[in-house]
Amino acid sequence: MATSISLVGLSCFLLSLCLVCSLKEGYAFEELIESYAESYLTHNFEISSLFASSICNHSTKANERESTFRVVDKYGPCFQPSLHRSVVPPSLTDIIRSDRARIYSIQARLSSNSGCRDHIVEPNSLRIPVIDGSAFNTLSYLVTVGLGTPKKDLSLVFDTGSRLTWTQCEPCRSCYNQSEPRFDRDDSDSYVSIPRTDPVCAYVQRPVDPPHPVKSCSYEISYGDGSYSVGFFSKETLTMSATEKINSFLFGCGTDNKGKFGLEAGMLGLNQEDASIVVQTAQKYKKIFSYCLPSSASSTGHLTFGSQTPAPANIKYTKLVAQKSPFYGLDLIGIGLGGKKLNILESIFTTPGTIIDSGAVFTYLPRDAYTTFRDAFREAMSAYPRVTGPSASIETCYDFSKSSSVTVPEISFFFKDGTVVGIPGKYGLIEYSSTQSCLGFQESYAGDKYSIIGNSVQRTMEVVYDVAGQRVGFAPNGC
Repeated sequence: MATSISLVGLSCFLLSLCLVCSLKEGYAFEELIESYAESYLTHNFEISSLFASSICNHSTKANERESTFRVVDKYGPCFQPSLHRSVVPPSLTDIIRSDRARIYSIQARLSSNSGCRDHIVEPNSLRIPVIDGSAFNTLSYLVTVGLGTPKKDLSLVFDTGSRLTWTQCEPCRSCYNQSEPRFDRDDSDSYVSIPRTDPVCAYVQRPVDPPHPVKSCSYEISYGDGSYSVGFFSKETLTMSATEKINSFLFGCGTDNKGKFGLEAGMLGLNQEDASIVVQTAQKYKKIFSYCLPSSASSTGHLTFGSQTPAPANIKYTKLVAQKSPFYGLDLIGIGLGGKKLNILESIFTTPGTIIDSGAVFTYLPRDAYTTFRDAFREAMSAYPRVTGPSASIETCYDFSKSSSVTVPEISFFFKDGTVVGIPGKYGLIEYSSTQSCLGFQESYAGDKYSIIGNSVQRTMEVVYDVAGQRVGFAPNGC
């Protein structure tokens, strides 16, 4: 019996040796092993980490940074109870509806836009923490800045697609409810009204029916969902931190504001137009900013103006496409799962182009790219039961109630210059209920073939916008 077992073992050894040799004759055996591992690059997470917890978890990296404000989710565990207001969180259907309005608005503006760039100079750096505002009608992110003298702290949604910073102002003809008291220009020693004849008044669109006094520069800004703000284009002192102030900062003092805003006090515009904070602070921060979006509503992130020393670890840069200005365009040529690029024609991405956006929640791909990606994701996730989503458009959802952990394939974005950015598959999922999550990707809508890299896949990634250097960088584990 012992002899028989030995012969069997010897035969298996020789067979294995022959197999190895034959593989080496065709191509390197090591390459086969690497290719096999790359094709199944996955990340395993505890189910509980996919959902917001009841405990506030401040980002250690954000706390270690200088000039940092503590910012919390007003509807999460980091929120101060004295300021709390009861607001029903948006459903995924609500988010899709809001995303759709936003994308239509972006699409309408892209055809005639162009941009310019400045030379890169090493600037100072300023960092502001960021929170997840997922309880608003859209999955927005907030920062708290100080406005006026003495300063008044205001929580603003920051938006890479918006041109203007504005807040609700007293006296207000029509204002929505916000958590902090509204800004009162009469209480500020540094408020300056801009005359209608001032050249900077051309930075904003004037309303058909301007508010009084008509000799002042008035503005109107509207959003894809029908929300709007109307008021006076003015100058104020913007306090970024205890040591950093921006004097004569241009902003909208809104006296007539209406729409699907949450309890935020207004908007912080981060696109590439003249009135944005990026352009206004170009001399100081050289058109460089970055953000790290928190992993969930129970965590914090940060927003940084200026370059960082040292630079974020393992950062990868790719080209910023000037033609997509004032939005931030990228040369995306492919998408992958598990470390392997999917078989999708590059022209499907390159012909229309790609935008990276802090305001859209889902990531949007042209039809052929989306269906290929969706089917590959479903196959990779076949071990988990699929459930019916909240709407027909949200079609790939999973029930994780019977699992303690989940294994999700890594998501990769491939760019024309050879840069490949890997995203933990965890952030390709969006919470549906306490035990269910849905794929955070959607098909681009009819008439809109652009790819939009939304904010859900950007979570915990340090995204660096070096506008002057015409590049965007991605660094893992930013917060």
